[in-house]
Amino acid sequence: MKGTHLRDSYATWALVAINIIVFAAISIFPELAEVLLLNPGMLRERPLSLLTVFFSHEALVHILLNMLLLVVFGTRLERETNAQAVAGVYFACGLIGSVTILAYASAIGYQGGAIAGASASAFGIAAAYAGLNPNAVVMKSKAVHWVVALFVVNALLAIQNPQLSVGGPSHATGIAAGLALGYALRRKAGR
Repeated sequence: MKGTHLRDSYATWALVAINIIVFAAISIFPELAEVLLLNPGMLRERPLSLLTVFFSHEALVHILLNMLLLVVFGTRLERETNAQAVAGVYFACGLIGSVTILAYASAIGYQGGAIAGASASAFGIAAAYAGLNPNAVVMKSKAVHWVVALFVVNALLAIQNPQLSVGGPSHATGIAAGLALGYALRRKAGR
């Protein structure tokens, strides 16, 4: 990560900035959560929430952990590919996560309110880097080991309380999609 500057990974930093702005806006104006987060029961009235949810967080620890993933893995992914790849992975994993939230919420009869969904995108970025460069050492462990740890912790939380962790399956599909996209990027690069 030495020498990482804004110019080296502007898409990653732009995504971080958007996430922080959306989090601040929701914190200042809580009524925005109903518009920006994904509420399965309100999708027809708020179809854009399928996209805006990619930038939505419910708690400070939530955004801090996701932004850590985005900075640590996104900057590396962007340096080894390009800005378009990072944005593409972020949005593709986010959309897959949104669709998963809708399917899972329906399957369990979810009656709760709006759901934050940026984790599918952030987890997808980490997984894409692991798919591209699985043996790269990131914070003293292989990239692929970080993604396995994300998956296991996520699965344990989802099993522990399915109603509380309605986003859990979207995290898993974000990881799966990110790995597939990272592998495709690796093949494209001829690695």
